[in-house]
Amino acid sequence: MTKRRRLLIAVSLLLMGGYFAYNYMYKDHRDISTETSKFEISAPYLLERFKKDDAESLLNATMSVDGIITQTEEGTVTLDSSVQCQLIDGSKGLVKGNKIVIKGRCIGYDDLFEVVKLDQGTIVK
Repeated sequence: MTKRRRLLIAVSLLLMGGYFAYNYMYKDHRDISTETSKFEISAPYLLERFKKDDAESLLNATMSVDGIITQTEEGTVTLDSSVQCQLIDGSKGLVKGNKIVIKGRCIGYDDLFEVVKLDQGTIVK
């Protein structure tokens, strides 16, 4: 092989490696609102699963959670005093005491406040 051919192969491999590394590091973010729910669960049952340490499969999963609105804040809604969800569209128009279903991503359990946290939430009904 000539030096020129080796150089061309090395540059080609370097460019391909750089392309694949860039695509691996900068993947598109998940769009939870377009994903289908893996779980459909009630808010109190979801809390009980975390309290019993039986929720490993629920972390980072897309789920639909139903419950009664117990508290609303700017962009956040709490269901049955056990699941707190950060909404994408905000919490305007939501009335305390109404039953609601929210689809979001489970990000964990806050043992200080004893609530399960969801983010990227959208209102299903």
